[in-house]
Amino acid sequence: MILTVTLNPAIDKILILDSFEMHKLHRLHEGEMSMVSAGGKGVNIAQTLTKLGNDVIASGFAGEHSGHLLCDSIRQAGITTNFIFTEGPTRTNITILDRQHEKLTMINDFGQDIPDEDVQFFLENYERLLSRVELVVIAGSLPQGITSEIFSEMLKRAHSKGLNVVVNTAPKYMDVLMKEQPFLINPDMRSDHCLLGKEVDGVAQFLETGKYILNECPQTEFVIFTHRLENVVVVTHGRGYVVRPVDLKIVNMLGYGDAWLSGFIHEYLQGKSVPNVLKYASAAGLTNVEDIHKEIFDLKKIDENLARIEIEEVSFY
Repeated sequence: MILTVTLNPAIDKILILDSFEMHKLHRLHEGEMSMVSAGGKGVNIAQTLTKLGNDVIASGFAGEHSGHLLCDSIRQAGITTNFIFTEGPTRTNITILDRQHEKLTMINDFGQDIPDEDVQFFLENYERLLSRVELVVIAGSLPQGITSEIFSEMLKRAHSKGLNVVVNTAPKYMDVLMKEQPFLINPDMRSDHCLLGKEVDGVAQFLETGKYILNECPQTEFVIFTHRLENVVVVTHGRGYVVRPVDLKIVNMLGYGDAWLSGFIHEYLQGKSVPNVLKYASAAGLTNVEDIHKEIFDLKKIDENLARIEIEEVSFY
């Protein structure tokens, strides 16, 4: 059983248009699409892990009518829900994909304000859930009213149970993560390329930064940079990997990083070697970006795409 925690989930409203113009009334026509789904990075990961055959519990905060819609959608995907309901609605994120200009516009709400008593109730519930799972995934942003100390608290409690934790969140929380040393750190650098006080971009800088983090965090096993999908960089102790898909044809980037990380977790739990884990993760990400939907619908394509993944190994010794 895997526990995914999404502290700031969302209802995702996705519009796929032939062309998008500002200051204009748009009426969707045949061929264009409007989709509504449960979202937030941890929720996306829970959905993909479930499709891959894993048993998953999804937790976090939800609120009001939109929170019930969120949980209903998650349960329909075969996932056990264990969300803490709080005042204020679950946020709605809006994504507009402009096919003609190949532009993606995303408007992410900030989420409801979580009172201290609900945070404490969540942590008590989280502690109980830890006894039921073999791995914890903490993914996404923080809602209002919650500080980064909640990451520290969740990591301490999971580590006290001997559990590995995968964390995918913004680079600004790196100081907390490095202090608590989760099993895997996957910085979400889509909108912020500043990490540890400096701009980090490109293969060489990813390798250097990942190596530095692991030198400071001996208990962390992996640092993974996925936001450059043509060159995903994975750093382990003593070795780095650059993972590249061949003949990449991007249709959309919705949920790409979540699909990649889901593929990694699924294959890692099967006890596969690191190169095989990385190939499968990249094949899952590739399958995602080459389809118009946020989710992976045809799992057979992941296996078919394994042959399109190249891995370069870099030794640090």
